[in-house]
Amino acid sequence: MIRPKSDFVFFKGEDPLSISVNQKAVELFALLQNFDAASLDIADSFKEYFIQHHLGNRLYFSIQNSAHIIYQSVQRTGKKIEEINIVDYGAGLGTLYLLGGMLPFKRVVYNDYLPDWKNAASAISEALQIEVDGYVTGDIDDVMKYASAEAFIFDVVASRNVIEHIYSLDFFYKEIYRHNPKAVIFSTTSANFHNPAMRLKHYLLHKKIERLQYRPHRIKEIQTTWPGITKKQLQELTGLTRGKAKKDFTDALEDYKNGRPITPVQFLRSNTCICTYGYWCEHLLAKDEYESIITNAGYSMNFTPGYWDTHYLSGLMNLLANYLNKMIILMGKRGIFFSPFVNIIAYQNIETAN
Repeated sequence: MIRPKSDFVFFKGEDPLSISVNQKAVELFALLQNFDAASLDIADSFKEYFIQHHLGNRLYFSIQNSAHIIYQSVQRTGKKIEEINIVDYGAGLGTLYLLGGMLPFKRVVYNDYLPDWKNAASAISEALQIEVDGYVTGDIDDVMKYASAEAFIFDVVASRNVIEHIYSLDFFYKEIYRHNPKAVIFSTTSANFHNPAMRLKHYLLHKKIERLQYRPHRIKEIQTTWPGITKKQLQELTGLTRGKAKKDFTDALEDYKNGRPITPVQFLRSNTCICTYGYWCEHLLAKDEYESIITNAGYSMNFTPGYWDTHYLSGLMNLLANYLNKMIILMGKRGIFFSPFVNIIAYQNIETAN
């Protein structure tokens, strides 16, 4: 466990926003260090997830990432933080919505696809006495419908390690653009195609998930929909439908049965997903592929390197992480080849706006 230090800095800077973000990050760190997650009235699986991914040895890094996302998003809008409505999209049980709730945003909204995650997140914020203005379950269209019903627009859509799990990134960005073309969409992902180590890690992860979970599920769904399918047809169709979900999946089945060609999945590679729902997809996209999707929706894009955690228990790991972070800074935009994650920032395309 990391010991409290009065000199912890989560975000450096001397401007008022930097100071405010860092101050609240330090306060959240102290709250969560002394937080008894085991006492929460939520399922054990949620407790274990929160402890494993955001408490313990990952606490500093989690809050540091949240601080950076919030600061850079606010700066990109050109607005005062008090004027900004922000949603933590696909928030799970992270620290972004908690830190956002401690800052003077106009409105902070939590989102996750599943109600159980939302209920667990609400229990955590209530236990910490952190006020969050709204909780929304569902996809991006549900989030935007919520804003319309409440008569406001989102200025920032922020997420951490979510973008690689969104089924249709085309729909995601176009839906936000339709809602507010001036919105800033700030996403981070450890599925960094440009770092060879991270690419291999995700490639192997995708292969494992496809083999053990998604492919068997797809086979079952195909057999249920088409009881008379032959073994040869089943094998071929299972391969052709990897990466497809919901209507795309059922349409592919109909096309195959009727001898029509199946539309290939864009940027497929090792990507896969749950065919019935589409959530928990596994994408691994390159910079130019993200840029194609984002600019097609009407936004401009910045694609920047992240940084390594420097608060491991191992001093050797911290030494290596500090060295790699210096390399990332020296390399500039090419730092993406060394960074463990990347920032994908979509913002208003000035040419389109004019």
